[in-house]
Amino acid sequence: MPEIGEHIEVTGALGEVIKHLYCIKTDSDFNTITQHLSPSLEIMLAFNFGLPVRISFGDQDLGEKRIEKVGVIGPLRKMLNYEVLPATDMIVVAFNPNGFYRLFQIPVDRMQNEMVHDPDSLLGISGFEELWEMLKTLPAQQSRANLLIEYGLAFIKEADAGSQPLLEGILDLENAFNQPSKAIAVETDLSTRTIQMRFQKYLGFSTKELTRFVRFKQVIDFIQKQEHSVDWLAVVTEFGYHDQSHLIKDFKHYLSTTPRKFVQDFLGKEFCVSKPSGDPH
Repeated sequence: MPEIGEHIEVTGALGEVIKHLYCIKTDSDFNTITQHLSPSLEIMLAFNFGLPVRISFGDQDLGEKRIEKVGVIGPLRKMLNYEVLPATDMIVVAFNPNGFYRLFQIPVDRMQNEMVHDPDSLLGISGFEELWEMLKTLPAQQSRANLLIEYGLAFIKEADAGSQPLLEGILDLENAFNQPSKAIAVETDLSTRTIQMRFQKYLGFSTKELTRFVRFKQVIDFIQKQEHSVDWLAVVTEFGYHDQSHLIKDFKHYLSTTPRKFVQDFLGKEFCVSKPSGDPH
């Protein structure tokens, strides 16, 4: 996979909200490619300073959906396909769970899937166009990152007390495939329904959806580490799928392809997995 971008870490208080910044800058003689970003359930805020960037989701063709200047995408439930052009110049803010809500106080379940949202319209404010103009005048990506961090620190809000158990529940899922809602409900003396509604409000997805996604993410991580052919029966057993058709269903749901075609068509090519928090690479 060609290295076309760089990550910029965000630390301190804003590091609880923003996972990282991702910058893409290509030369004028760059050969156009289509990149594929694995689902992450993340929300992203993109600033584009070059030509409009065409995007699509799953197995959709690149078409009418574009990032013109500023766009919000997510939570990312399907594979994101995006065109990287000659003289592409972008900086993308990737949010941590609950990060988008903490900055903008907009219930995430109001956002429609597989769309590029205009942030000013979405948030009922004005100012992103002005911020885009300021960012465009800055010559270096780090200078742009510093300005975005400055803006973020001005808007960050304290996390709602109701969101903290949800974030802890997400961490508990890293090594298990059980739904956390019942455990969280017991610990917080709240109903399971209340926990589910808070997941939708703060994070934009249900505990059931999160559980399914975490397992699939671990499957992709496992496949990427295999040096030889993948033992699909072992994957089914290791990750608790009922059978191979159950595994295939998840691949079609998230990536619009089958496991074998994923290995053949995407693995080791223009396919990216969102960088984990704290990953130095």
